[in-house]
Amino acid sequence: MGRPKKPDNQKRNIKFTFRMTEEEVRVLGSLCEVASMPAADVVRACVFKNRLPKGKVAKLDRQTYVELKRIGNNINQIAKQLNSKFEVPSGRMKAIDALSEKLNQIIILLLHDR
Repeated sequence: MGRPKKPDNQKRNIKFTFRMTEEEVRVLGSLCEVASMPAADVVRACVFKNRLPKGKVAKLDRQTYVELKRIGNNINQIAKQLNSKFEVPSGRMKAIDALSEKLNQIIILLLHDR
């Protein structure tokens, strides 16, 4: 049993050709790689949907981003407490500074991983 036939209005039977510079081809290739899509689909998304396709994020990266978001939320809550003029013991300030530094290191590693 073969593939079901598409209706005539959904068939892609018209070919459109255009020229690009080498730099434009490199950019298109990068977009295709990030989105895990063929070039034709990337161009269609840009032209007809007026947006770039979203890149696929690995499951591990997604979990890392979620955890970083939680850590950032905790740091914001701590900052709110500090800005409300409550006295914070010096031991806690050292722990907060250490957490903030670790978060910065993780962000730098993630940014340079790409």
